[in-house]
Amino acid sequence: MTKTVGDLMTTSVLAARDDAGYKELAAFMRDHHVSAVPVVDGGHRVLGVVSTADLLLKLADPDPEEGYTGEPFRERLARIKSTGTTARELMTSPAVTVTAATAPREAAGLMRRHGFRRLPVVDGDGRLVGLVGRSDLLHVYAVDDADLERRVREDVVRGRFGLTDVETGVSHGVVTLSGEVARRSDIPRLAHAVRDAEGVVHVRCHLTHRLDDLTLGGTSR
Repeated sequence: MTKTVGDLMTTSVLAARDDAGYKELAAFMRDHHVSAVPVVDGGHRVLGVVSTADLLLKLADPDPEEGYTGEPFRERLARIKSTGTTARELMTSPAVTVTAATAPREAAGLMRRHGFRRLPVVDGDGRLVGLVGRSDLLHVYAVDDADLERRVREDVVRGRFGLTDVETGVSHGVVTLSGEVARRSDIPRLAHAVRDAEGVVHVRCHLTHRLDDLTLGGTSR
């Protein structure tokens, strides 16, 4: 069964109200050994995320009013943020969030794209229901080789492609495909589909083809 973020997330989540003060936030993160917390309103809807990096702006620039108009835009934004005294003023908003139905692959892509270690998980109304981190997503690989081989063989090779002349093997999450397919173009399509299966680490193809439909004048083998 394919996992979702809802299967992997932590439901016991620390959050801060939008009116929480700077020193309160600093103590909260220090005491709980976290580097970021979601900021929520009175209805527990996620407004943004405040991180230790946001708080350190004030320490790094204690006199933000002394900036100059010619500074780069990002530096100006950081300077303005460093004047904040509450979570609402300090947080990064809008927050990048996912839902419980989000696929782990999609969540991983968001983390990589934005450089985040974790993402708030929200319901349909934007209320905080959990938190998913990088290590949580890696649980998709917690499947033994026998189960993975069965899923690849039955769901992809035979179920999706209808191939009965292709053998599958799995060792430490690495799938090996051997045998013969009808067309040369079937090989990359099959490899991609197998690689996309949850829990697959890598795919090795040792496949032959009867018809070369990728080369002009290709002949059967």
